[in-house]
Amino acid sequence: MKGQGNVMLALVLALIIALLAVANVENVTIHYLVGETRLPLIIVIFGSAVLGGLVVGMLGWLRLFHLQRQLKAANKEKEELTARLAENDGEREAAAANESKHG
Repeated sequence: MKGQGNVMLALVLALIIALLAVANVENVTIHYLVGETRLPLIIVIFGSAVLGGLVVGMLGWLRLFHLQRQLKAANKEKEELTARLAENDGEREAAAANESKHG
């Protein structure tokens, strides 16, 4: 359900960006550090939206990569603790069996 809401929100935002871009087709001057250029505003709006989407996507990908590494480390720690617990249980059982033979 949350995924559908995100898709709907993305579609609404894309529609707003498209309407804004179509309504603004005149040329504008873009100033860079080393110069300037004139482009239609529609290209500036779409380019900014795409660049923003790429930045957000890359940040999301980096977050996902970080979380996967944390999950892998947690699973490894869990396996080590499970093995240690099984080893301790085996030692307790052996000690209990040894006591029952002698006791």
